[in-house]
Amino acid sequence: MKKTIATILMLSFVLTGCTTLKKWFGLNKSAPDETKIETRAPLVLPPDFDDLP
Repeated sequence: MKKTIATILMLSFVLTGCTTLKKWFGLNKSAPDETKIETRAPLVLPPDFDDLP
């Protein structure tokens, strides 16, 4: 019992330390590229907005 728990712990440490396995499992956090973010124009109210019921 102790041997299997120790083996599982060792494997978890080895697998979390490997960057290629992290990429494969999707565990890497990737920050968005600031140069690829699109800016949008601000919202504009229609000129007759106050006249609407």
